[in-house]
Amino acid sequence: MSCPVNLQALPAGLLEVLPPETVRGRASMTPLSFPKSRSALWDGNPTGEKLRLQLCSHRKPRLVLLEKALRLAQRHARHSNKPRLLCFFLGSVCVNADEEGVTVTLDRFDPGRDQAGASGRVPLALLPGDVLVPCLFSTQAEAMNAAVIQSEAELHHCFKVLQQFVSGRQTLDLSQLIKVRGRVVCSQQSNAAVFSLSWSSVCPSVNVVVQPVRDVPIIPTALLRSLTSINRPLPHAANRQRGFLTMDQTRKLLLLLESDPKASKLPLVGVWLSGVTHVHNPQVWAWCLRFLFSSALQDRVLSESHCFLLVLFGSTHRAPQFFQCRGPGPGPQLDYQLLTGSLSVTLYQQVVPVEGQTLQCELGSEDHSGQREVFREAHTSFNRETSNITRTFCGSNGSNQP
Repeated sequence: MSCPVNLQALPAGLLEVLPPETVRGRASMTPLSFPKSRSALWDGNPTGEKLRLQLCSHRKPRLVLLEKALRLAQRHARHSNKPRLLCFFLGSVCVNADEEGVTVTLDRFDPGRDQAGASGRVPLALLPGDVLVPCLFSTQAEAMNAAVIQSEAELHHCFKVLQQFVSGRQTLDLSQLIKVRGRVVCSQQSNAAVFSLSWSSVCPSVNVVVQPVRDVPIIPTALLRSLTSINRPLPHAANRQRGFLTMDQTRKLLLLLESDPKASKLPLVGVWLSGVTHVHNPQVWAWCLRFLFSSALQDRVLSESHCFLLVLFGSTHRAPQFFQCRGPGPGPQLDYQLLTGSLSVTLYQQVVPVEGQTLQCELGSEDHSGQREVFREAHTSFNRETSNITRTFCGSNGSNQP
């Protein structure tokens, strides 16, 4: 496949490797041709050990709730005079310093409001990039039999939202890949409040297997020089860049930014990422999901073993690192997993809350509340619905064929 490329608009570094007559010629639109043969585009022989990428592959996600936010929620629930109250915690998701896991930090309380013309409540102050955690506050007596945090309908909604984020055309953020819901049971004593906190979370369970391979030549552009410069910024979320990989007819890679409109039309052989240190960084996993599932990408070119390329511009290596990645298989299906966690804590009324005091727990696969059984039922029915929709769509398409 070839795509018209305006040579005058290409990065200066790419113009340096092209003959001057090509740039100054009468035809300013010259096709950048993908190799005619789509086999053996790179050397797939491994040069190192396999590594399995997933959100929980190295460490369980950790949930951190600020004590200040919990006390605000308690005060609001007490003043509402209701045995059950739905409200929200807001926060963010960040990758741990060693890049082996993620932490969900909930540092704000939002009482929410009833939305006109819709069932349920919505938050008052949700900002872009926020993690939204609905939380049901209840008294101990009312919550005796309320062991399940997420109903089957709520889990269905989580599956649909995750599917929309992963397959959508907008930038995919790590905060969109983990959906958490909570329950807080509070019992008041003479001078203290005893809290039982339970969390239920749903996230994609797709595994991406990565393995180092030999270097593949890259067309020297200004973007490549900025990513390999000795003066490049230190790894930080604000400095992270990412994009896609295509090839020219000589089997050299061309780096495309995520925002480049050509990425949706050109044949793509993989992805690249900067601003991280290790390949097991969860951001790498999230960006691989984007390549595997995004509906914006029209032409993914995989190897004979159904692999794509990953080029990592890590902070500890001057030269880029090359990996071969394999998802769950040809035509991958987005799958999900349930993570739960619980914590009991006593907060004394006469003690002034320490600024920054937190309550922490890990989100793991262990579950003793019955939530997992509800998850299984919701997952089975959701897959059945998705399969029926797919069959209906394919059947209607097939009936329109001549």
